[in-house]
Amino acid sequence: MLLAPVFLVLLVYFLYVSRNRFIDGDEGFYLLAARLVLLHKTPYLDFFYTQAPLLPYVYAIWMKFAGVTWIAGRTLSALLTALLGLLVFGNVCRLTGKVLAGLSAAGLFAATTFIFAWYPIAKTFSLAGLCLFAAYAILSGLPQDLPPGWIACSGLLLGLSADTRSYVVAVTPVFVWWIIRRSGESRRVANTLWFLGGWVVGLAPSALLFALSPDRYWFNNLGYHAIRSAEGTFGDWRAKLGAVRLALVGPENNGLQFGMLSGACVALAFLWRKRMSASFLAFLIAFCLGLISILPNPVYSQYFCLSVPFVIVSAVCLVSDYFAWLHSPAVRRMATVTLAVLLAGYVALGVAGFRNYLFTASAVIGIDDADDAPNWTLRGVREVSKAIDGLTVPAEQVGSFWPGYVFESHTVPYPGFENNFGWSVSWQLTPQEKAKYHILSPEDIVRGFAAHEPRIVVLGNDVLQKDPRAPQIAGILKAHGYEPGRTIGNATIYVATPAGKAGL
Repeated sequence: MLLAPVFLVLLVYFLYVSRNRFIDGDEGFYLLAARLVLLHKTPYLDFFYTQAPLLPYVYAIWMKFAGVTWIAGRTLSALLTALLGLLVFGNVCRLTGKVLAGLSAAGLFAATTFIFAWYPIAKTFSLAGLCLFAAYAILSGLPQDLPPGWIACSGLLLGLSADTRSYVVAVTPVFVWWIIRRSGESRRVANTLWFLGGWVVGLAPSALLFALSPDRYWFNNLGYHAIRSAEGTFGDWRAKLGAVRLALVGPENNGLQFGMLSGACVALAFLWRKRMSASFLAFLIAFCLGLISILPNPVYSQYFCLSVPFVIVSAVCLVSDYFAWLHSPAVRRMATVTLAVLLAGYVALGVAGFRNYLFTASAVIGIDDADDAPNWTLRGVREVSKAIDGLTVPAEQVGSFWPGYVFESHTVPYPGFENNFGWSVSWQLTPQEKAKYHILSPEDIVRGFAAHEPRIVVLGNDVLQKDPRAPQIAGILKAHGYEPGRTIGNATIYVATPAGKAGL
């Protein structure tokens, strides 16, 4: 009976977050990729895209009806996040038989910085997290007579999650193990095959793009990530341990919240719950996701956010069982007071994180300081897009060093500017490989400026300008006859002048 009210509260809350959270730099290329799909472009084949392929298509379908805007993209993320929170609520209610436990899980979900900072924005986490948790929720109470169609649906959802964030595929053995252990002896093989059949169907988008161009698929999903770090794909374990520390106690994402949840799970997991309980499956998935998250280089603490819904389920179920196990009134009162203090501290940390990510920009990844914060707001970025429109004609090609400025404009990216990460690995590629993968090197970019291609160039929220290896683009533009057309915040729109080209 509470499903509708819980969903509406979560939706209103995450819609507010989605409209006020500072922009994350990656959102620019994710949203632009979705717009390019609307323009009948294909990831990997037509532009450089460094993730599994599903997200641009899902967001493109949504934006076809909701509009190609930042608000539309983030609204979908908020909707997906609210649905995930609803699944967490329903799953805990079913596992514990207590509505209060479900409401507590939903409250923790909304108060966790790892959730509201990374899920309601245009990144892979909300779509991948929803599909993955839904796959778990179907199997979490697996009876021996669960219809095969539901088992196949779980596999389908897991495949779709991996189609959004490829490393999720590594948790597949956990799901298969659970099916084998929970199915009756006569149904083990059949249930496993049903699950794997759905999983294969879910991976069809990746399989199709792999079939169209295996080389491009592997480079975009693996090859780029293997060469972007000097330590290779899996090296630099000191940095990985540092990322784990940040995830558990660091300030960037209120890691202490994650540390509190994880600590509760570790302390209670094998003491008050049966080993084969569904909350143990949630804990096992969370642990495997956490382990997978530290394998690729470089490692960012935000990657651990996919584990959080599962840790919340496991922690709330374990605490609920612990209280059911207590019989001494004095011990129960002490445990209640302790839990209340911990929850108050947890919420206080969440309030601080809420303030940082929506208002002050303190300890927010990608934002240098308070002066830089306005450049990463929806209002600030949309103003730049409108200014670009005022200096261009529809469908004109623009070279923006951050794709987010082009997304909501009426222009399109100049070939090679669809993604702001390729230039950093360009020196490791041959000219043929750069052409195949749609990557421009700094030298290619400068040669284009000399020919006034493109006519419009935008500098602002860009990675290139912050890298010491990068050429000083502003000076190069001026040397080749580009003049500032508009400046908004830290963003400057440069326009090539005919006189500048004639004087070269």
